[in-house]
Amino acid sequence: MTPPGLLRSSAALAVGTFSALLLAPGTPTTAAAPTRSNQQLFVSIRDVPTLGDAGAPVVLVEFSDFHCPFCRRHVNETLPLVKQDYIDTGRLLYAFRHFPLDIHPRAPDAAVAAMCAARQGKFWELHARLFAAPRPVAPEALEGHAKAVGVSVQRYRTCVNAGVARDDVRLDVEEARRLGLGGTPGFALGLRDLDDRVRVLRRAVGFQPYADLKKAIDGVLGPLGQSGPTPRSST
Repeated sequence: MTPPGLLRSSAALAVGTFSALLLAPGTPTTAAAPTRSNQQLFVSIRDVPTLGDAGAPVVLVEFSDFHCPFCRRHVNETLPLVKQDYIDTGRLLYAFRHFPLDIHPRAPDAAVAAMCAARQGKFWELHARLFAAPRPVAPEALEGHAKAVGVSVQRYRTCVNAGVARDDVRLDVEEARRLGLGGTPGFALGLRDLDDRVRVLRRAVGFQPYADLKKAIDGVLGPLGQSGPTPRSST
């Protein structure tokens, strides 16, 4: 169980800007999240849902809560533009990890449902459906939403009851804490280090307008010669 008060309200962190963590090994800078700039941070993306080219050099990891209004705003306003300009063009891999806050006691159940859908290749379909719902989905309604996106109910129930997906969510929460993220959505932006981990260069907490997120991504892509605008389709 999460100790009371350890995870802060997303409402208190509605807007935060990306700050550099380490621009180069051994070069400390000021971070927006709790200070950890005197050490290099890594985040794992092993067996987590992703969007984009697995070989993309830059990775953005979102730590999210299905019951967080600012996470919903990110999905509706910012993520579509990131997908169009960076994910679909092969320059960015987008990874999703869970961070249900203690102020949203039913959010862990939604996270478990999403991970059980992921085991059937339906994570992003359920992700879209849960965030599109007019209000946070109650635990008793999650199975119906999973079924609606093509998830096998029998396999879904087996997954939920097994507890492995809940363990996955717990590990995600622990990772968010280790990174010093204090609310949702939380972001870790960096470079692929090994196949399943990312060297974190920048972090942010709270809803990010597209212009701010674009600036942060371009700042990491720049040294790779891949920054700047990408032409959008006129259709």
